[in-house]
Parts: sequence; C-alpha cells; structure tokens
Amino acid sequence: MSAEEDTKPSEFLANHLARKGPDEVKKVQASVDRARELLASGEVQLYREGENPFELAPYPWEVSEVPANAPRRIFLGTVSDLATGQGHTVYFAAALAWNEDEFRRKMAAHIGHALANGAKVNPGVEDFHFSKTFISPSLRQTLEKFDEGKDAPAAFFFLSQWHENRS
Repeated sequence: MSAEEDTKPSEFLANHLARKGPDEVKKVQASVDRARELLASGEVQLYREGENPFELAPYPWEVSEVPANAPRRIFLGTVSDLATGQGHTVYFAAALAWNEDEFRRKMAAHIGHALANGAKVNPGVEDFHFSKTFISPSLRQTLEKFDEGKDAPAAFFFLSQWHENRS
C-alpha cells in the first residue's frame, strides 16, 4: 500500500460520522488531535502484537493448517441463534472439507465467526442433530457418495436455515 493510500480517508467512516451529526464530528476530531499530541510527546507506545484490546484474537480453527494427506470428507454442522424479540434461527451446513477446522472456516464465510465457532460439527453423514429435517433422502445419497470420494466435486457447500419468530 502506498503512503497516499494509507492517508486516504475512509469514505465509509466519514459517511457514518457525518450522519451522526456535527457534534460527533467535533468529538472525533478532538480525539484525533489529542492522539497526535500523545504520539508527538512520546507519552504512549504503539501496541505490540496481540496487545490491542480492540483486535480480537482469532479462534484456533481460523489459523490452523490442513494436515498433510488428510482425506476430504463430508462434515455436517448445526448451530442455533436465539435472540429475544428476533426469534430463533437454526443453521445447518454440509460441506466437503479436509478437517473440522476447514469446515468451520467455510461456515464462517456464510454465518459469521461467532456462530461457526459455536456450531456442533460431525464428520460423515450418519444421523446428526437436525439432519433429518434438513437433508432429503436424495441429498443424503449424494453426500454419502461424496464422503466416499465417489464423483466428488472440487468444492461443495450446502447451507440451510430455519427461522421462527413467535413474538
């Protein structure tokens, strides 16, 4: 990234602040001015690796590597998202993956990291929580073939959700 790109303002952030009104813009500008004073005076030191409280550490499955020579297989996963006033959503996923960690990474791309981290995950196609609700007999046969390595595509990901709100 060039120095010019580093100092280019974030249009998204600028729009957000402008929508909050002139008082918020003044407050943020005053905070930026104070931060420059602190840097110039040497009163503060830059964060070291892993020290910034605003940067969350990754989940272990986000940074793991696929074991060498691991066979690809089908993994099933389910997670429930229950929020007062928003209802109850159950997510069910099936995917070809090298291991559980890769499967969670695939889920995270669709439902977010927190839900993917909380998902119950199972290798294989045997009966699993909600599998009878979300997997049709023909899909089950296809998944079983993929799990055995028969005619498996280069990539496969299936996601289904059930949402209910009774409020």
